[in-house]
Amino acid sequence: MSIHKLTKFLIFNSLAIIILLSLGTWQLERLRWKSDLLASMNKNISLPPVEVNSTIISNIKSYSYRRLKLNGYFLYDKNITIYSKVVNGKVGRHLVTPFKTEFGNILINRGFVPEDYKVEPSKNTKNKNIFINGMVKFQQEINYFTPTNSILNNEWYYINIEEISTYFNLNLNSFYVIEENNPNARYPLGSQYNINIPNDHLQYAFTWFSLALALSVFLHLLWRKNVN
Repeated sequence: MSIHKLTKFLIFNSLAIIILLSLGTWQLERLRWKSDLLASMNKNISLPPVEVNSTIISNIKSYSYRRLKLNGYFLYDKNITIYSKVVNGKVGRHLVTPFKTEFGNILINRGFVPEDYKVEPSKNTKNKNIFINGMVKFQQEINYFTPTNSILNNEWYYINIEEISTYFNLNLNSFYVIEENNPNARYPLGSQYNINIPNDHLQYAFTWFSLALALSVFLHLLWRKNVN
């Protein structure tokens, strides 16, 4: 290989090494961010429920994954179910119902119900006030493989507060709550938190750095072979 071609080859691959090192560094930054997020989530979940008030509502973004105590009543004539969930090998859905409070209507993921579960729209129509506990969450993030919700067909695959608000023709707060399990009722099975967020960024960083190292060794050997 001529010196000219070798130089161009080395420059091109040196840029590739810089890109690989940048990707590895970015993954380390993501690792730190994800670790902080998981630590914050676990801390918030471990705290006792705090009774909701106007101050919390106005600063709700600061209460992500925090447990709240809500006072109000379910709008039992307004229910949707989220496809398709599996608990203990049983296929079912998540039952979602608005909860009316003095601070507005809050969407509640009440938990898992099997496919043969019968939702009773007329249940507790007297609107008796109750207290429930649950964890604050915001708009669900979806991936490429998640089907699109169909308001027209009442088919739901993830919680989209704006779409559900349109479907019910009901103003909803900008967050929803995952209700804690009620030991007095078999279903819905609450506490469906799903906080097992993968944190594989260290593995990804190791991969990028390893590729950069391997390419560096290859270029070094190639240089020695063609220059000496």
